[in-house]
Amino acid sequence: MRRTNPILLTTLFGLALAASPAAAETLRLGHDQPKAHGYQQVGVYLDEKLKEATNGEWGVAIFPSAQLGNEMAMLDSVMSGNLDMSVAASANASTFIPELGLFSVSYIFADADHFRRVLKDPEFNALVDEVVASHDLGLKRLCTFTAGVRNVYNNDHPVASLDDLKGMKMRVMASPVESQVWNQLGTLPVSIPFGDVYTGMQTGLVQAAENAAAVYGSNKHYEVAPYYSLTGHQWLVAFLFTNEEEFANLPDNVKQTIEENCEGLTDHVVDYVIESDAQFLKDLQEEYDVQVNEVDTAPFVEALSETQDAVAKQLGAEGLLERVRALQ
Repeated sequence: MRRTNPILLTTLFGLALAASPAAAETLRLGHDQPKAHGYQQVGVYLDEKLKEATNGEWGVAIFPSAQLGNEMAMLDSVMSGNLDMSVAASANASTFIPELGLFSVSYIFADADHFRRVLKDPEFNALVDEVVASHDLGLKRLCTFTAGVRNVYNNDHPVASLDDLKGMKMRVMASPVESQVWNQLGTLPVSIPFGDVYTGMQTGLVQAAENAAAVYGSNKHYEVAPYYSLTGHQWLVAFLFTNEEEFANLPDNVKQTIEENCEGLTDHVVDYVIESDAQFLKDLQEEYDVQVNEVDTAPFVEALSETQDAVAKQLGAEGLLERVRALQ
């Protein structure tokens, strides 16, 4: 039997390794929603653009469904340099950057067109960046987008008026402004993590919550809260954050690709979310007997008429509110 020269084998193996492409560099991105949600599209979009621009040398690994913790925990990981990027709703980001709590005030945005204009406005985003930088957290905002327009849902009855909300235990995000708004609307605000909403409804800890249709549907909250009322009270502002120092150390072509494509990502995610919410509502009514009802929002707007200015002053976010209103 012919023997193979071990030196030759070692040489050939080394040549093969040298000829094989290097393993792709991966940026880790975390968010707290299922894969069907618009947050997933943020990672998918950037992954495609990065691979295209770097010939597959760089990409994005996405960790959905709070695999890496809730939004506050993931933001903390980004600040410490243990996570490359994370998505955070403004209410949750306000734990670290209080001024962003402004966007928890209902009816700041007149409609979807106004909302889109604001999110794409360079002056608005520059103001947000100034606010973020002022806290010296080492965070850098990469993109601004949304999880959709939020509506009220509950396990007892349709909400058609403010009276229907009175005394209802309402789950709110971990922001003092959220509690302030829902207290003003007559509910009893209860701050619990998003992942606890389903069991909270089952146990009676909360009776109601509020979120976009795709979030409500993809997390199966309709199983415990079949009444979905179109209050349209909040277009949620969300951000993609990274660690400022870590980002600065990335190759120039990677940084440039991310920054350039974050500009187009806003429209991509807003479009996806609007279409997704509409489809979820249709499917939920047809397949799961969810009761969806229209709401006259004028009394809701009136009840919160003074809250926008009061909260802006309280948070020192008058400049942000002024710019939002200027774009209406």
